[in-house]
Amino acid sequence: MKGKEELEKLGVDVDEGLDRVMGDESLYEMMLGMFLEAVEESSIEPGEFDGADLDGLIRKVHALKGTTGNLSLTPLFEGYVEVLGLLRGGQPKEAKAAMEKLIPVQKEIVECIKQNQG
Repeated sequence: MKGKEELEKLGVDVDEGLDRVMGDESLYEMMLGMFLEAVEESSIEPGEFDGADLDGLIRKVHALKGTTGNLSLTPLFEGYVEVLGLLRGGQPKEAKAAMEKLIPVQKEIVECIKQNQG
């Protein structure tokens, strides 16, 4: 699989992700592409943590947590688990801080996926 080593260096468990799709590399790569779309469509803005619609934010974070978990994008999955727990625990300020730490990690993984598509 193209880009496997680069993703693994970023903490992605590619082998586990491939196991989830019964070793079908093209399916896994297609799902990585779908993840890129999900990140774009569900982009989380810092201001959302200060807003009144925390339920909508929780839905976005939960969806991204599920997607990253299914693809074994471990650093992102763990980060979204933390953000979601803080949001559900009524700690939006702390969740925002956790999200701010997660954003650069996500950008790095997204860039790696983009560079290795096709």
